[in-house]
Amino acid sequence: MEKVYTKEDYAKAYTELIEILRNIPREDLNKVPKDVLKNYIENRDKNYTYKYDANLDFEEQEVSHLTQILIANLYIKYWADEAERQQIQDNEKKELYELELKKKDKYNPNNLFANREKQQAEEPKDLIVVKDKNILQKIISKIKEMFKKR
Repeated sequence: MEKVYTKEDYAKAYTELIEILRNIPREDLNKVPKDVLKNYIENRDKNYTYKYDANLDFEEQEVSHLTQILIANLYIKYWADEAERQQIQDNEKKELYELELKKKDKYNPNNLFANREKQQAEEPKDLIVVKDKNILQKIISKIKEMFKKR
């Protein structure tokens, strides 16, 4: 399921991202356009503090999922070479294709009906089915009984 992020989520993620970007090599930071960095700075949460521990690997840092997504986007757009970009795009296409196949299989009308028939076949046949009647049906039944008695 796709998560929807709020403005506050983005503001905190920008705060974390700025702190992380302070710890990357200058030549990599220079590859990111100034207006993108300015956007992160202007829209960060000024009341939220995040400390990046340079002694830990990135995977060990406690960052939000949204921050991880933002870093991945920066990597794809500005830091990855063309071969890496192509490999990432190919992987994304493959994942989307597999997801679509799963959806297609799950929601295939033939499978839906087959499952329903299978469930009906498994239900015991010797049970008496009692149908609830609505008030109108009950009144009609009573009237029919009155005419049958005559």
